[in-house]
Amino acid sequence: MGNYVLDNVELAGCSVVLGENTLRLEDEPQHWGNDRTQLARLQRRLGMDARQVATPGTTTSDLCRQAAASLMRAMDIDRQDVTAIVSVTQTPDYLMPGNAYVLHAALGLSKETVAIDVCQGCAGFVYGLWLAGMMAQAAGGGGVLLCAGDTLSRVANKDDHTTAPIFGDAGSAAWIRFCPDAEKMYFVLRADGHELKKLYIPAGGARMPASPLTGAEQVHEDGSARSLDNLHMDGVGIFSFTMSEQPRLLHDILQRSGYSAEQIDYFVMHQANRYIVETVAKKAGIPAQKAPVATFSRYGNLNSASIPSVLCGELASTAREKNLNVVLQGFGVGLSWGACQTRLRHVHCLDPQIYNSAN
Repeated sequence: MGNYVLDNVELAGCSVVLGENTLRLEDEPQHWGNDRTQLARLQRRLGMDARQVATPGTTTSDLCRQAAASLMRAMDIDRQDVTAIVSVTQTPDYLMPGNAYVLHAALGLSKETVAIDVCQGCAGFVYGLWLAGMMAQAAGGGGVLLCAGDTLSRVANKDDHTTAPIFGDAGSAAWIRFCPDAEKMYFVLRADGHELKKLYIPAGGARMPASPLTGAEQVHEDGSARSLDNLHMDGVGIFSFTMSEQPRLLHDILQRSGYSAEQIDYFVMHQANRYIVETVAKKAGIPAQKAPVATFSRYGNLNSASIPSVLCGELASTAREKNLNVVLQGFGVGLSWGACQTRLRHVHCLDPQIYNSAN
């Protein structure tokens, strides 16, 4: 249960577009109590430094559109070869329709191109890769555009010290194509909806519609302010979940794929923060040099675009030049977590871009 194998498909290309503005932790003393010792501790221990956020008016679909258009140009992907587009986000442009249809129109895709929306977060790229792979496999030709991205900085209260200094904004695009000689892709996917309130936005949906009452801010013991319209994160609960489930997930994906940790070139984990990535790798017995950690410090927690940002930001030149045996691992909201073992064969990874409305 929750274990899958895909044949004849591969991740062939990837791109990421970041929000326009760079915010540095050192310029936001309210998040470290104006205490330089605390600032140094956050930078050293968690890797908190900078994050990229989108300007007002720039949406998740804008970021993903630029990422997809750039990738299609770079790889010379014909619109007619796009059999489907999958959008993974929890910050869509509209309540309805989903971003897959916004992107379908923006990219000029044909009426024969299927559009699918997935409401997923930090594990979203792995879940989306599984779904896109199945669709490409079923089509038997062409490929699927997987667009994963979020603008979570919008839903984190600017005075919430547990979320505001963490989350950045980005959109990504990946080209998942049918390929008869591709090696198998192995997936292990997990979920636990019983723990959904550990990371969620209470108001704004049908259960609790947004109102002046839900928008009223409350100040908590740590000095953080948030309303029911904002992102709520149980930091201790999320950390406990991560430490208990993620090393086990890495063990499971290696056992499922038949590879040892020594045979994997890189473990590309969701960049929740540097300490979490380093600790999960250590608990799983993975050498630190095989688990990239710099992306969080550069861009922040990019939610569903986190894994593509590591591929494009830290491993782009290596992925373009070599065949890499990798494990991709995401975990977070849902709660959900998943891993994929796959072979990257000279993947066309574009260097990260900053959003430009003219592109």
